[in-house]
Amino acid sequence: MEIAMQTKKLHEPSKAARRRAYLRRTLAAVFLVSLLVPLLAACGGDSRAQQQANQDKIALMKTLQNAQTIGVPSKSLQPIQKQIQDLNATQAPLTLFDDTPATQYYTNISTRSKQLQVQIQGLVQASTEQLEQQAQSNLEHLQHTLASKQKTALPLDAIKTLYQNDQNSMQKARLPKDYTLIVTHTGDALTAISQMPATLDKLTTLQSIIKMMQEGKQDVSELQQNYTDDQASLKKVTTPAELKQVDQTIDNQNKQAATKFTDVIPLLTQNKIDTMSNNVQKLQKYGIDATTYQKQLEQDRTQAEKVKTVEDYTAFAKTVDAHLSSMQTDLLKGEAMDLLKQFHKAVQDWGNAHQYNDKYNNVNYPLNTPYMTKGIGEDLDREVNAAQNADDYQQAVTDIQNAILHHQMMQQDANDSTPFNQPHETDKKLMDYYKLQKDQVIVVSFIEEALRVYQNGQLVRSFLITAGRPELPPVPGLWSPLWRRDHITFKSPYPKGSEFWYPDTPINYAILYHEGGYYLHDSWWRNDYGPGTQFYHIDSSGNTSANYGTHGCVNMPLDQAKWVYENSTYNTQILMY
Repeated sequence: MEIAMQTKKLHEPSKAARRRAYLRRTLAAVFLVSLLVPLLAACGGDSRAQQQANQDKIALMKTLQNAQTIGVPSKSLQPIQKQIQDLNATQAPLTLFDDTPATQYYTNISTRSKQLQVQIQGLVQASTEQLEQQAQSNLEHLQHTLASKQKTALPLDAIKTLYQNDQNSMQKARLPKDYTLIVTHTGDALTAISQMPATLDKLTTLQSIIKMMQEGKQDVSELQQNYTDDQASLKKVTTPAELKQVDQTIDNQNKQAATKFTDVIPLLTQNKIDTMSNNVQKLQKYGIDATTYQKQLEQDRTQAEKVKTVEDYTAFAKTVDAHLSSMQTDLLKGEAMDLLKQFHKAVQDWGNAHQYNDKYNNVNYPLNTPYMTKGIGEDLDREVNAAQNADDYQQAVTDIQNAILHHQMMQQDANDSTPFNQPHETDKKLMDYYKLQKDQVIVVSFIEEALRVYQNGQLVRSFLITAGRPELPPVPGLWSPLWRRDHITFKSPYPKGSEFWYPDTPINYAILYHEGGYYLHDSWWRNDYGPGTQFYHIDSSGNTSANYGTHGCVNMPLDQAKWVYENSTYNTQILMY
């Protein structure tokens, strides 16, 4: 037993031996790790290459962010963004003993990042140029469109303002987003303009319903306010979205108006028939054949019995309005002829009652000869006889009405005791009628044989004149200078031997006021001017040619003619009555 125990002890290692073995194992492990560290470090590649790759990727993302910030279109950037995503999805290769693949990977990342940066920079330049061209093209298109719509009823004030603002913005634009904003503005404006007529038609429909309801004596205050608001809204429109909102509002208002309108259809229908009937009676009164219009009236009466809805009335009104329109030329012709008869009668009656007894030859002359046949009367006769269409007859009606007014002012002036060199009520009425309060106006009174010059409604000069003799009267009306000359020679349009012939006459200052040789000019051969000098008299100059009125001109003393000539222009208005 003892021997066995001794043998066991001999085979067990000592504590010192165990420590020595542990130390050997530890040193071996440390040595192995020291060998693996360089190998493991090789998996990351060259640190400088990795750092450069990271810097280039950061620069790339900043370049992309800048492109997005300055407004490069997203669609243009999408291909590059996809490449960046693919680049970011890659990883460096893992190697134990060689860092070359990893280094090459980071080098490739740097190269690709720089290439994409260059692509983005090129895209920025290309987008800027493309958007600038598009903005300029849109501005030119909008300018042309606005010019072509100038005379239409489209409310384009807001779009015109937008165009001016975008023109100013174009001068300052530098970035893609600057040009994109202009492209968007102008594109929206062009679309809105193209769509606006349809909305305006709907607004016109609303206006038509309002007018038709007014004819029926209906309360349209709410509808009228809607119409006014719609007009204001349309004037502010610059985009299709804004226009659509206004369009929908008008649609709803038209539906409401149509419902109210139904109640007044019978009254409106009868009003149309009455208008047609009255016009037929006018034509018959004027002595114009109304057979065709009478047949149309009977057709309209038949159609009127079937009108029940807004659509029925619209169709009915369209037919009647066409018939009324077809009557316009004959109606205006009849009105012109009737007015002309009234004018001639009024002139003749007043002239017969207001005669000037010439003490030199004991002949009585009407005081209103400028309005008789030899004066403006024959001009009006020719105008009516030459008229061929509604516009011609409308102009004739206007001219006859003006002649009637001038004749009435002459009559009032004949009863006015205001001195010739003072402002006259009749002058003011005529200047107000023609809206000449802010103009320079030469007024010639045939009753007073006087001339007055007004500037901005204020009398600045006045003097006596001599106008046309009874056989060759001046022409009443509102005229503008047709011709201005100084130091010319008048030659007689009448043959020698005629009572109206005159020798070549030097004239210092002449202003043509009416075709046919009607002038305001100096008459150095006369001494006497004023009432009665248009008729036969004995001039104190002893010059027999001064014993008669003019050949339709307005004669002035030389110094007065000089002043008028030098202080008037082609813009001066000439009122004669």
